[in-house]
Amino acid sequence: MSSIGYNFPGAIYAGWGESMKIAEYVSQLGEGKTFIVTDKGVIDAGIIKKITQSLDQAGIPHTVFDGVQPNPTVNNVYEGVAKYREENCNHILAVGGGSPIDAAKGILVMARHPGTLRNYYRGEPDYIPITGDVPPFIAVPTTSGTGSEVSRGAIITDEDNRKRSVGSRHILPKTVVLDPQLTVTMPPRLTAYTGLDALSHSVEAITVNIYAPIADAFAREGLRLVSESLVEAYMDGSEKKPRMDMMNASSLGALVFHKGLGVIHSLAHQLSTRCNMPHGAACGLLIPHAIRFNLKEPGTHRAYKEVAEIFTGRKAGAEDAPAAIEGLIQALNVPSKLGDWGVTEVDIDVMAPNAMLDHCHPRNPRKCSEEDMRALYRAAM
Repeated sequence: MSSIGYNFPGAIYAGWGESMKIAEYVSQLGEGKTFIVTDKGVIDAGIIKKITQSLDQAGIPHTVFDGVQPNPTVNNVYEGVAKYREENCNHILAVGGGSPIDAAKGILVMARHPGTLRNYYRGEPDYIPITGDVPPFIAVPTTSGTGSEVSRGAIITDEDNRKRSVGSRHILPKTVVLDPQLTVTMPPRLTAYTGLDALSHSVEAITVNIYAPIADAFAREGLRLVSESLVEAYMDGSEKKPRMDMMNASSLGALVFHKGLGVIHSLAHQLSTRCNMPHGAACGLLIPHAIRFNLKEPGTHRAYKEVAEIFTGRKAGAEDAPAAIEGLIQALNVPSKLGDWGVTEVDIDVMAPNAMLDHCHPRNPRKCSEEDMRALYRAAM
């Protein structure tokens, strides 16, 4: 049995309206100026205005950086670092989906570390370990999908348009605030995409061949919450319980990153950068195809049987899992073929080799070749 290390945020506070206590949590970071990392969508939703009003009332100085784009880039990080230093900030508050939270992690690394962000990509020959010399950090998610608020990694798109991983226990937030009320403004389409992202994390990690019963327990509960509440949250986003379930499912799905992910994410990362597909939609429609591929590895059958039974609500076999997920995708009205998203054979020729370079697939339960990647893309066309 291989060993595994678990790293968690310093504290997680969860509850409807919990973000109203944000000034209390920021004050625990110590004196100084707060650097708020977000994006224009969160600004437009009025969420940042409520956050800054709370900080103003508590007399906490702050500045806002909203220059994070979907699939945050190296340049987003560098622009954020420049403003962080220019404003003489002391700690970081990330408010938003996975993009602002991941960008914030890149910013906190580069705020006090030497070199360039490339030095902190996993697997680089000139890799520099991240130390504990980082600004204190609070994460407040406004979507329910990436789980970046509880993960020790960040996904940044580099200069070559590849998604790269920056990771260390030192970039975990000191405090995480889970407030499902912040997700009520998410439109149904975004609710569906982010929910499928959360689902993909639990589906992939539960099949990774590492002895990790703690992570597996998180994954099972994440799967159950998604099966019970994603469609309901999609149909009526104002209901409290589905929104609470999905925010918890998102964090649970990211807590299983300790085991690793697999071929779904290696393929989906390329679809985001090459074809501008929403990450959650890409992950979701790839799940059934990846399951069929992995079912040829006998060691996956027990886990996929669990997936099938959770999503069908009855006794089922591992082979029933793909159809069960396809039924969910259909209920969410998500286009289920890559061709529907404008993906072409030319794209596949570019994406397949890049998928082999991705950091996720080495822990996939069945080994992948470049031809396997091509075949999976084509199966999803």
